[in-house]
Amino acid sequence: MMHISSMKGQTKKSGIASLPDAPVYAVPLTRYFGSHPVPLVSVGERVLKYQLIGEDSSNLALKTHSPVSGEVCAIQEYMLADHSTAVIIRIKNDFQETEVALLPEDHDAHSPERLLELIENAGVVGAGGAQFPAAVKYRAGAKKTGTLIINGAECEPYLTVDYAIMAHRTEKLFRGIGIANRILQADDIVIAIERQNAELEAVFAPFLKAAAYAGWRVQVLSNQYPQGSELQLIKSVTGRELPRSLRPADAGIIVSNVGTIDAIYDAVVHQKPVISRVVTVSGEGTERYGNFEVKIGTPVSHLLEMLDISLEGKRLVLGGPMMGRPVPDVAMPVTKGSGGLLVLPDNPVRRENCISCGYCAEVCPMRLMPMKYEELHRRGKYAALEKYSLASCIECAACEYICPSNVPLMESIRKGKNRLREMADAS
Repeated sequence: MMHISSMKGQTKKSGIASLPDAPVYAVPLTRYFGSHPVPLVSVGERVLKYQLIGEDSSNLALKTHSPVSGEVCAIQEYMLADHSTAVIIRIKNDFQETEVALLPEDHDAHSPERLLELIENAGVVGAGGAQFPAAVKYRAGAKKTGTLIINGAECEPYLTVDYAIMAHRTEKLFRGIGIANRILQADDIVIAIERQNAELEAVFAPFLKAAAYAGWRVQVLSNQYPQGSELQLIKSVTGRELPRSLRPADAGIIVSNVGTIDAIYDAVVHQKPVISRVVTVSGEGTERYGNFEVKIGTPVSHLLEMLDISLEGKRLVLGGPMMGRPVPDVAMPVTKGSGGLLVLPDNPVRRENCISCGYCAEVCPMRLMPMKYEELHRRGKYAALEKYSLASCIECAACEYICPSNVPLMESIRKGKNRLREMADAS
């Protein structure tokens, strides 16, 4: 791991604001590797806010809901920022906010399995970016969970989504952790934050004194990147270095992002599906910044319009500067995994040939050889990528950040993964 500038000063003191709704939403059907979600609505059909509009019928049970009421005006394939394709359901907002009736239950008496059903039905996925279904992760940990780690180690520069939730939705966070632990029954509950956010200890202190949260603890970690990644966080918190072949759940450890816990609370207490998330808008290319509650499917163009952000001489990144993706089309929508929208100066990067310095391998937290991915991608030797464990790459971009030649390592990694996925689907 390594130290990089945090660049969080612009938004760290911001609360969570709201923005006016968009006239049209482009809602992507949430998918994970190997899943094939399908729409449950048709063009011309009227939908209600919170209505289930798409799902995957596999054991991942991924569900997507409408963020507004209105009319389905198109269903089409669309390429997202990570170069993967997804089914997009376009909904023309009628601004009536006609909702599916939510029927909250007395959740205090619910069994763990009923809690899991509510989380699954609400379409809760990992909010840190991976978008793995939370209910599936929690069921995997149902054997015996020794440690539940709440991931507040927001190590990506600029992003303050998790900080805003921890600072401004503290009671909701603690109650959400309590719900998660009614399922997992962990012996040790750890809220992990970085030293740059150590002032949150004072925010958490009154809650940690309550009997309901007895034994929970906060662990302050050094400011390192990519410490927020699952395996790296587990090592920082527990001292255990898990092999890549072992699922953390099988080692008795579950890691949940702060944003995921926020969504779990809404799913169980209010039976509210995931139709929005907090997004940080920041970067040197804008003076309009902050943390905003944004509905899933909101086009990037709408955020720019509402915040009066000009794109002249600038570039956009959806996510953080390390793991985020360039935005080639401002019609691109916010997804359940979009933690940020960065507006940055458009300074062209001069790419050079690899000089075989090995720095990329030295900083790789997964101990991989990133230079081989670029070489094999350039030569079209995609099948050989598996030999170098491409699937183990967490796409933290530490390799590209440290490269003195600015070799496009992340482009080769992402395109390589997509190519392997296409080859697997075709076989």
